[in-house]
Amino acid sequence: MESLWEWYAYTKKQTESDPSWGRIWPTALSLARFTLQSLHFDKDSDASTIDIDFTSKLNEQECALVKQAIKALQTTSHIIELGCGLGLAGLAFAVSAATGSTNIKRTVTFLDREPYALHCVMASAAINNLAIAPISSEQEMVGGTTTPLIVARSSIDDWTSTDKNISYEDLQLGALDYENEQTLILASDILYEPSSIDSLATKLRNLLHPNDGGYILITDPEKERTTGCRSALVESVQEMGGEVVILPIPQPKNNGIAMNKSVLVESDVDIDGNLAKTVLIVVHFNGA
Repeated sequence: MESLWEWYAYTKKQTESDPSWGRIWPTALSLARFTLQSLHFDKDSDASTIDIDFTSKLNEQECALVKQAIKALQTTSHIIELGCGLGLAGLAFAVSAATGSTNIKRTVTFLDREPYALHCVMASAAINNLAIAPISSEQEMVGGTTTPLIVARSSIDDWTSTDKNISYEDLQLGALDYENEQTLILASDILYEPSSIDSLATKLRNLLHPNDGGYILITDPEKERTTGCRSALVESVQEMGGEVVILPIPQPKNNGIAMNKSVLVESDVDIDGNLAKTVLIVVHFNGA
């Protein structure tokens, strides 16, 4: 990230820019793993295929909420990665869904305040053979005329801004030909500024379908970036009528991949050099 900041400062003369998007953080890896496992989770089986302990940490109602969120992830037509950075979770979902057997048409929309981050995400989408389209009431593919199974889109977004704050209506989903108009939000490492938590909670609700509501999956470091942000989010969501479940994601034994031995990658290590610990925050808002 130091090299990226130097590029901002000395090449682009943008000393106020945030280079933190240029790294894949442990929380993003955890969210990507959970997303991939959830896509193939059988609601009639136990939870052993997902890196979550449903039994010892959750009561019956909380467990049901998490499983409902997993079901929504499997069936919702429109996925949003908020504060996406390099877009690992959204890209993992998109590539897996594009090669899976469900044949559900979907959009995956990446939102971030850094335009260079979005450029990298869309380049990654193209490299992974995903269709790319602008956010528009008419789904016009870049480089094609037919509507593929998965379409990647992106937009500059800042929930602390008044003129760059994307809402559900801005996504223009109603005019598109998809099975449903619902959205599900993915996000990682977005709880770091206490003064913006109320704005963030409002943002999350405003990105969901106004009548149907929906689910939000957030991964956060077990040791908070800023103490109190997580409890502030819970309070804000509950004041708005939402439900919240927070549970630990176990440290990966094999990075979520079937392998004979554990593989530790740099992104699984936190800034102190320890194997990162992550929690999953599941948020649900009912419809109007």
